[in-house]
Amino acid sequence: MTATQTSSRTDSPFPGPLPGGHFETPPGFTTTTGPAADVLVPEAYARWDPGQRRGYLARRLVNAAEGGTLLYAYDCVRTARERDEVRDPWETAATMIGASMSMSRHGAARLISTAVELIDRLPRTAALLLTGWIGLLAAHTIAEETALVADEMMPEIDRRICEGLAPTRRRTHPPRLGPLRKMLTKTINKYDPVGADARAEQARRGVDVEMVPLGNDRGMLSATLKAEDAIEIFQRLEGLVRSADPDDPRTAGQLRAAGLLAMSRGWTCLPDPDGEHPADPAAQDAARRVVIHAYDDGSADNRGLSLYGYGPITRHTADQLDRSARRRLDELAHLADPHSDSAGRYRPSEALARFCRGRDGTCVFPGCQTLAEHADLDHIIPFDHDDPARGGRTTSDDLGCLCRTHHRLKTDGVWAYYRDVDGSYVWLHGPNHPEPDRGTRVITGPTGSLAHLSAPRHPDSSRRQMAAAESGRTGGRGADDGRRRRPHLADRRRADRRIRRERAEQRLADRSRQVTPVTPVMPVMPDDEPPF
Repeated sequence: MTATQTSSRTDSPFPGPLPGGHFETPPGFTTTTGPAADVLVPEAYARWDPGQRRGYLARRLVNAAEGGTLLYAYDCVRTARERDEVRDPWETAATMIGASMSMSRHGAARLISTAVELIDRLPRTAALLLTGWIGLLAAHTIAEETALVADEMMPEIDRRICEGLAPTRRRTHPPRLGPLRKMLTKTINKYDPVGADARAEQARRGVDVEMVPLGNDRGMLSATLKAEDAIEIFQRLEGLVRSADPDDPRTAGQLRAAGLLAMSRGWTCLPDPDGEHPADPAAQDAARRVVIHAYDDGSADNRGLSLYGYGPITRHTADQLDRSARRRLDELAHLADPHSDSAGRYRPSEALARFCRGRDGTCVFPGCQTLAEHADLDHIIPFDHDDPARGGRTTSDDLGCLCRTHHRLKTDGVWAYYRDVDGSYVWLHGPNHPEPDRGTRVITGPTGSLAHLSAPRHPDSSRRQMAAAESGRTGGRGADDGRRRRPHLADRRRADRRIRRERAEQRLADRSRQVTPVTPVMPVMPDDEPPF
């Protein structure tokens, strides 16, 4: 294999102008030249046709660029660790990555974990990523599979992984994820069976159920379960499907969806096509015990209805929901009134909380995708519990949705923000940011169903927030506050690795004692003495 420089014009993935003519630079933007990178290509690369070279080089460049994000994440952690001895450097670095790359909190945390794992413990494998041979998804897989391997075993594991991944004359493309996982499992099982057992036990604890909104008024429930639990639930669903009337017009998939709904309501039979109990019309009201909130923007014929936690829905679905809906109207002028009695209380009213979450949609930190319903309502200017008249007000103008992590870092003075007069959120470095820069401005916008109502009713609140943010007065703690509520994430990961390995060693020891058979030894008797 040889290396090629990406700045070569003949090897550029875009040798000419893009289709459609000249690209107009949008207002507020300019152009810059990215860094070149050396990537691995086969020796036969020079003999390939130009089209094959373009496609191959484009893939290698993407992988090398993803390796650059790994280096950036590692540098963020190192900077946060060197310049802030109080706060968790991983959490601080995650906010730096989220703001610069518009990445979710989970995505930033995963990038940091992979960066630390590969650069500190798998340097050979990291080199394959930085030279474009493997991609970031493969790096995530390797980091997660080796997370519980002991430090003293990592050099050998790293060498074996590279031998299984490295380019050869016959291997001109990296392995896909399926073969990669098999190779990792085989390698770790052979050289660190304790780590393999600990990883398997950890994986079985990583269960979850998520709801993902889809188009056309549909949502997807995604469940990650233990194998035996998944089989049990599916068998129950199949039993309900088999109980359907032979003349039922629904498909097998529709019957399974109806069966899941029946199981959630505690029914032992399938609902009819309208979702009602076939024999008891009152069964749904007695079983549901769930309130579904929706926002109506006032459009005619139910064209502006949005479900809380899902998003906009069509008029067809809105008409069906409207049959059993109860409406509640709240005046925005009252929710934004800084002189109302509720504005002087710390806890927002239910109406105010519903509006703020319906307006923001998610945590308003750049890139964060935590749903507003799972986020805190943050006073942009901190609430003064000793003298409420001097602090931030509890109004729609002065509240923003922040997940617990970004709320804590805003309170710690790492980041500051304010709501601009157009309703957007402007984020800037706080006084405790590892690399404070007064010129940094990152702008995000609300994404909720009521985002069109995000502009503050009182523009002076925006000016007060901007002045407080720029002067570093939106954090609740000073730079000298050394409170450390819990160990750093890196410390927790090391402790977790030690505990899980100890448990795995105990399980393996118990298993060996149970499995090893005890063979009885028959004593040798003299010829003249009969056996017992």
